[in-house]
Amino acid sequence: MTKILVLNPPNISSQNVVRDGIYGCWCKGKRIGGAQTPPYPLLEIATVLKQLPVPVEVIDAPAEGISIAGLKKIIIQHQIVIILTSVMTFSEDVQALKELKEANKDLKSIVCGSLPTFMPEFCLKNEAVDIIVLREPEFIIRDLVVAMSKGENWQALKGIGYCKNTGLCVNDYYPLIKDLDELPFVDWSLLSKKARYFNPLIKRHPYVTDLTTRGCPEKCTFCMAPGFYGNKVRARSAENVIAGFREHVQKGIKEVYLRDEMFTTFKARNKEIYERLIKENIDLTWLCSSRVDSLDRETMRLMKKSGCHTIKFGVESGVQQLLDNVKKRISIKQTEDAFRWAREAGLNTHAHVMLGLPGETKETIKETLRFIKRIRPTTATFGIVTPYPGTALFEQVARSYPEIKEGFSLDLKTLHTSSFFTHTFCDLTSEELAYYEKKVHRDFYLRPSYIYSRLTRIKSLKELIGAFKAGTKVIDFSIRGDE
Repeated sequence: MTKILVLNPPNISSQNVVRDGIYGCWCKGKRIGGAQTPPYPLLEIATVLKQLPVPVEVIDAPAEGISIAGLKKIIIQHQIVIILTSVMTFSEDVQALKELKEANKDLKSIVCGSLPTFMPEFCLKNEAVDIIVLREPEFIIRDLVVAMSKGENWQALKGIGYCKNTGLCVNDYYPLIKDLDELPFVDWSLLSKKARYFNPLIKRHPYVTDLTTRGCPEKCTFCMAPGFYGNKVRARSAENVIAGFREHVQKGIKEVYLRDEMFTTFKARNKEIYERLIKENIDLTWLCSSRVDSLDRETMRLMKKSGCHTIKFGVESGVQQLLDNVKKRISIKQTEDAFRWAREAGLNTHAHVMLGLPGETKETIKETLRFIKRIRPTTATFGIVTPYPGTALFEQVARSYPEIKEGFSLDLKTLHTSSFFTHTFCDLTSEELAYYEKKVHRDFYLRPSYIYSRLTRIKSLKELIGAFKAGTKVIDFSIRGDE
């Protein structure tokens, strides 16, 4: 019987690489306080495959401390390896696949994520890649494994790409999953008990991540979500979400980190979720991501009452023109209101900020920093914008530099800490952006008023230890970078 390894490969050039998005990696390093999260998309894939049933093993190599040498001893037992790759991890991922395939000559590799979706031919040109999966992977991989196990013609399946004697073949898209309730609840027992995930935003342990929606209704020019999901947004039902939360509690989980692109999209559904959490007295705390224009004061109060303690917002910039340049479709006032209402409700906030947006200058960076200090987020991260494949910003760059479509040189060493084609839409040099990225972290975090405010919000020794660990990493980054 075919045995499958669902693998989060070892990191080579960076530590705490976060790969819990369906696109693959989204960030890494000291800049995010050393945060780590379990590989939710891989666990969902494995859970679906387990229903076939087929022998499935999940290994999160970085979290379990397993090296490539260790994996080479394990891989000889498997016929298929599945990994989730991205534009910034691909170079390291294919190196790992190459070594695993050398150890097991019969091994087939299946690769999903953002880069296979948006640059399929580029991925397939690498000899370590046998099959790519476009967009949502769960049901595609399920159908693929079934066809391969039965010796059927898997090459005709939608949503995949592969190499054949006549060249590269990329099939049409597989239909997006219409009803997300069809997806099973993730089987967390698939994850090794040796896996460890430090995250400074988490208040209670043990915790898990979860996903209740897919997609985002907006079309920001820097974001992969619209293209990846075919400009569609879908949600699990309130009943399904609550049933999942009950299951978490039954298994001893204390907190859920919701990893939706924008959890607050479906307001009526969410109101039902908040009210059910309160009415049923479900003992779970949680945190989520939102847009500043999707919440009001009363909703935030209800979220707090239902167990929410932190909301993460994409602030991006404190300059209205820069927000307009990337079609963010929010106003400075909406951001100010959202952060004030969150404070009034007793909620922590996190501000995601981008440096190097189209039109960025030294003065706009200074204005953004003043703005971030004024709205007083609990925490903030500042990263250099990257034109990812599948985004309007990428296409804008490609009009001047078409060679960007022929290959992709971004890797983990430079992710969000070095500029990548920003000179096509921003006047600042790579060196200037790298300087300002460290400077704004210093100027935001090393204020006595901020340190005092942060300490007064800490409620436990464990939270204090986590804040200290994360804080030292961020401060180290602000001085030395991710060296």
